[in-house]
Amino acid sequence: MSLAASVAMAFTTAVFAQPEQWLQYHTSSEGRGFRWLELTTEAPAGVALPPVSGQAWFAHWQTPLDPQGRWICFDRTRRSGPHHRVFIDRSGDRRLAEEPPLDAARVDQYSASFDPVRLVFQGEDGPIIYHLALRFMRYGEGDARALVQSACYYAGNVNFAGQQRVVTLIDANVNGTFNDQAPNPADCDAIRLHGDPAGQRILGRLLEVGDQFFALEVAQDGAFLKVQLAQEVALGTVRVPDALSEIIAVGGPGHFLRQPVNGEFKLPVGQYRVHGWHMNRKDDQGADWTLRASGFGEFASFEVTAEQPAAIDVGEPLLAALTVTENRGGAAFDLQLKGRLGETVQLLKGDARPRPPRLHLASAGGSFRAAHTFEYG
Repeated sequence: MSLAASVAMAFTTAVFAQPEQWLQYHTSSEGRGFRWLELTTEAPAGVALPPVSGQAWFAHWQTPLDPQGRWICFDRTRRSGPHHRVFIDRSGDRRLAEEPPLDAARVDQYSASFDPVRLVFQGEDGPIIYHLALRFMRYGEGDARALVQSACYYAGNVNFAGQQRVVTLIDANVNGTFNDQAPNPADCDAIRLHGDPAGQRILGRLLEVGDQFFALEVAQDGAFLKVQLAQEVALGTVRVPDALSEIIAVGGPGHFLRQPVNGEFKLPVGQYRVHGWHMNRKDDQGADWTLRASGFGEFASFEVTAEQPAAIDVGEPLLAALTVTENRGGAAFDLQLKGRLGETVQLLKGDARPRPPRLHLASAGGSFRAAHTFEYG
């Protein structure tokens, strides 16, 4: 067994002995996470459907709280525009025919947004309530999309070895549960501590509070958590380019924000993925410039061990990636800054984006010349 696995097992054993610290359930009009659902025009088998038009779209929301998941039907009462009516299996009996239709709270040319829907699941200790927000988007005849968002969260005061902190649990991957951990950060849930400079952290085995590590156990439904001060956490050294001002690493051990000193910092041993980095500079006039990187994939993975330092090759030089997409007899140009691992890099001057670059086009013979300014967003 590796040192990392031994440490993880010790954390788990210690957590199980701790008392449950209960949190309160809250609803929110703003989604705390998002997830895209696959849409189909084919009616699901074995599901009792209400009378719908021939324009209905169906989606299946999967959740560990119900092996059958929940079916959703988007419909509309007019020939064009987004689907502004929804039926959702709130009780899990696969009978959409008995569900009242819900009309969208907000509708524009391309989308319809619905107020949070209250769903009920059967848990070991009784019913579990969960609120799900829905949005339907349609940009063309065959281009329809469904977005679901978690419209609920758990929050309350938690005791961290004598320190009282307000904790919020977030279903960031929107599958109905609050304790998901996975190698891909997009498949994990999240935790937030009031006043934490890191903001929302991806859920891991450990949570850093001040300069201490705490082992975590989170209830699947989010109703409580257990914390235990982690003793003798094995640490390893990570090396990055000296110019890096800040780096964010996420993985099985947790979510950590570090400001390297002489290109080095410490992390608990384990598997990680780079989640972001910052680099600060001043120009000749004394103005502050910042590079912020995000959007990392599996190529940004690295392992921290106690035996030898891990090296992460991020930062400069950057690549200006220009892509051209032909459409309707014209062409669209997109310019992005990319890092060494394929991450997207944002350039800021002070707290704002600098003036966007310009694109100059000319034909080989010089008969055509044009200049265009790129737009952010």
